[in-house]
Amino acid sequence: MKIRTLLLAALALSLGWATIPSASARLRVTTTTTDLAALAEAIGGEQVDVHSLSRPLQDAHYLDATPGMVVRIGRSDLFIENGFELEMGWVPEVLRETRNRSVRPGGPGHVDASAGIQAIQVPERVMRDMGDVHPSGNPHYTLDPVLAQQAARNIANGLIRVAPQHADYFRSNLDAYIEKSDAVVASWLEKFEAHAGAQVIIYHKHFDYMLKKLGLNIVDAIEPLPGLAPSARHVAGLIAQYRDSDVKMVIMEPWHDQRVGRQVADAIDVPLLVLCPTVGSCDAATDVIALFEVNARKILDALEGK
Repeated sequence: MKIRTLLLAALALSLGWATIPSASARLRVTTTTTDLAALAEAIGGEQVDVHSLSRPLQDAHYLDATPGMVVRIGRSDLFIENGFELEMGWVPEVLRETRNRSVRPGGPGHVDASAGIQAIQVPERVMRDMGDVHPSGNPHYTLDPVLAQQAARNIANGLIRVAPQHADYFRSNLDAYIEKSDAVVASWLEKFEAHAGAQVIIYHKHFDYMLKKLGLNIVDAIEPLPGLAPSARHVAGLIAQYRDSDVKMVIMEPWHDQRVGRQVADAIDVPLLVLCPTVGSCDAATDVIALFEVNARKILDALEGK
């Protein structure tokens, strides 16, 4: 295949770069998402140089393996993936093509950020007619900064494996992240107490961890199945079902068809909120905690009619 040929060509370029970092060099960290890059920067601080393979407004489900990814990962000291099958369509291909064994699963330079996280929406079985279902559960756990603490621990452990001389520094930064995320999320939960159980419709199962944390109730999705675009008949059925309901808003991601979200929201007379799905997708969403705050503020403003 052409892609495989290109990957092998890139592999030849990358072989010489898979080296052990010197004591004074920054660690080269590659992540699959900007959320994980932000966590790596928070924990690694001045000791890391971090690069995300996906951009803020890219859906990490659907990236293509490229020669550049092989080169980037091949020269990395640490590779961090989201897990829960988020990148199953491209990361295995890239890792197969790199000779940097350290960053392959099981190597000291590989981190599955989802390790130890209790996923939601884990299916009892997976069938083709269920849509784009993740066997391990919903992969978007970084939308909840407290749940993401386990991902931060996994990243800290990975950094310590490849640079044990900075272990105390990484642990200190991890403690600071945990303390800050606990405080910020607790303050927002207090603000949402008056709206506990408020009903929302989503487009795709992206913000579910965050909505659960805020105490909101997801009653339906515009997608009939995960990853399947809604038909006109499905949209009409949603509108008929929820026109006179207590639904407070429709929530969606910017990379889906906003015309459909607008159609549903307008028909049932509620706001449409296009939230920030990843770090960097909105100007103020500079890290995982700020991402949570930006989205929480938008939801709270809508609930309060602002």
